[in-house]
Amino acid sequence: GLSPQDIRTWEDFKKLPILTKAEVREYNQQFLSEKQRTPLRKYKTSGSTGTPQKVFTSEISIASEYAVRFRALNYYGVNIGDRFVQFLGADRYSHTPGWRGFIDKRLYQPFKNSIFNRYILPVNNISEEDLERQWEFLQGYKPTYIGGFSSALHHLARFIDDRGYDGGSLGIKLVTVGGEKLFDFQNETLERVFKCPVADIYGSFEIGIAACTYPCGALHTNDDFVIMEVIKASPEDEYGQIIATRLDNWEFPLIRFNIEDLAPPLETHHDCSLGLPFYKLDEIIGRQFGQIELANGRIVHGSYFTALLKEIPGIRHYQVNQRELDRFEILAVIDEDKYSIEGASKIKDRMNALFGPVEVTVTPVPSIPSEASGKFRVVRSDLA
Repeated sequence: GLSPQDIRTWEDFKKLPILTKAEVREYNQQFLSEKQRTPLRKYKTSGSTGTPQKVFTSEISIASEYAVRFRALNYYGVNIGDRFVQFLGADRYSHTPGWRGFIDKRLYQPFKNSIFNRYILPVNNISEEDLERQWEFLQGYKPTYIGGFSSALHHLARFIDDRGYDGGSLGIKLVTVGGEKLFDFQNETLERVFKCPVADIYGSFEIGIAACTYPCGALHTNDDFVIMEVIKASPEDEYGQIIATRLDNWEFPLIRFNIEDLAPPLETHHDCSLGLPFYKLDEIIGRQFGQIELANGRIVHGSYFTALLKEIPGIRHYQVNQRELDRFEILAVIDEDKYSIEGASKIKDRMNALFGPVEVTVTPVPSIPSEASGKFRVVRSDLA
């Protein structure tokens, strides 16, 4: 019963109900606008909370994301077109079947990487030999900056440090991290080893790039790109849910969308040494992919599982549990009309092909509990 004319003030805006991920999944096509300014790109989210979903983004919104990203990176001396190495947890086209997957992997992705002057290094199944090759590649490639998951880059930094290599000799201007929580100890190691600052890029496919770390040291929200709110269940709570409204994706508008991350209340009054007028996020809780270690010593980044499981029809929510070095149990909330035994077989076959002989059990469950702290981890290990 609402019309746009009913929303005139900030208080009016706050009367709108919170939009959940479950609602976006259930009514997905109804969020598509009938008036599209540019072609749309369809994404399937990584499922860092264990529940992937489809979203659509206009080309105008994608361009805005790059503008927001490089506004922050410019403060560090990084510009569009500078040589970049991206450490990704999984090849997004590795599970795309048929001719589409072949074209994307062999033609489209290499062309896109060339245009962006970037090189992608996989980090989802890493041994010391792989880390040595990554170090040697960085020495020859000489990127201006590098980026990826904080846990994967921290793993590489520790390897460089343990071997006594000089990370500063790479001449990297900046390390960017995103997709999971950046801990203080990871930040310290990355800065010390690579001898450059670290910038946290916070966002998602649904809301774009919501916040960036600037040289002032603050994680500033991009208030001209997205409306950020932190809503606490009760005034006594230390943290609240991050609620976001992307301002430019009119083709697939998500208004007051619950990202399912936690944060302390936004700082609206603070002195920024750069004079930036944006709000400040002190901390982001959650989004921990996790890493596991196999019996052969290889490290597997948790994003491998999100890339694999989002391609299996009928899995609505999941959690990967490593019970022993070579034994895994995947808890899955399934849609019985879409899920089949072939899906479980595909999971087992792909994990065995990558990890070697491992025991994999897919266990359908009605729900998956969060941690005692209230957080949810998509990848857990029972090993010390």
